[in-house]
Amino acid sequence: MITARNPRTLTLLGALLALAASAMVLADPADAYQCKSQAVWASAQHKLKVVAQSNARKNWQAKVKSQLGLSWSVWSIAQAKTLNCAKLPRLWHCIARARPCNYVVP
Repeated sequence: MITARNPRTLTLLGALLALAASAMVLADPADAYQCKSQAVWASAQHKLKVVAQSNARKNWQAKVKSQLGLSWSVWSIAQAKTLNCAKLPRLWHCIARARPCNYVVP
């Protein structure tokens, strides 16, 4: 219980409230990312669609890593992501396309 008889608790509570208030005025989390204007694409083929999709994403990450560096190669924060697949006679062919983004530390 928080009471006036416990000054340490009140001081801690005040500090936590100040921290919470400052966090509310921080920039939108989307502003923490810098994204390239051009998309990068990579493809993969496999007899199983799910494997072709996974490999296309991995190939996208490898391509971006080699071109821009590791910090740009995170698929989950990339923008304008698409993953299109088509069934060829025996294989699934998938293309992963996205704009690479990098987390910017303020």
